[in-house]
Amino acid sequence: MKFIPRALRVAIFAAFIACCPQMAFAQTLNWGSEVFSELVDSRGQTLEESEMTFQLGAFEVGFVPTSENTNEWFSHWRVFDEASYNQAFGYFTSTAHLNDDGSSSDNPGAGFSFEGLTAFLWIRNSPDLTTSTEWFLGTASAWVFPDAVPGCCDNESVIEWSVSDMETPDMPVWGSQSGVAGAGHYTVTGGYTLQTFTIIPEASTSLLVMLSGLALLAHRSRKQ
Repeated sequence: MKFIPRALRVAIFAAFIACCPQMAFAQTLNWGSEVFSELVDSRGQTLEESEMTFQLGAFEVGFVPTSENTNEWFSHWRVFDEASYNQAFGYFTSTAHLNDDGSSSDNPGAGFSFEGLTAFLWIRNSPDLTTSTEWFLGTASAWVFPDAVPGCCDNESVIEWSVSDMETPDMPVWGSQSGVAGAGHYTVTGGYTLQTFTIIPEASTSLLVMLSGLALLAHRSRKQ
């Protein structure tokens, strides 16, 4: 993965803790994708750096995201961290910290504990449900936020999560990863590393599907 060398990360983190002991963290989490990953939209086009948001987070306890409740996702979504995306080299990456109370170092005042919750990767270009909205939502079986261990900040507390952790049967909730497709609509699909799908199909696509269905029915009628 395209991360800062481990030795340098540890040195920087140790220096920060030494300067700011009141900000001690329980766990350090590095996450992202490999360099030159195929990150594309529903048309098979490379995701635009200026348009996409890459977030790691969790949903509130008791809420399960499905294709039937997409309009409720945002109200139950809690952001742990947001990554930077390099379109030219095809990767996104970030480093975040789990505080002693289980909250995120990016938003400690929210008081939300991520301990034991399933972590999701949510990629999107918009929060709105329109024909131009592109989303990916998925997780890996190993992506579970650890329990916070107060005062824990040694070298062994660094956790590495990569998109490459997503394997069958880790089917995305929305979008596609390595050709494994979840819900959503697309024009072109394939074995891309990650692919966002649209929320609402374009009218032309819907019309084509409808016409194809009518043609099939007409063909069957003639055969009968």
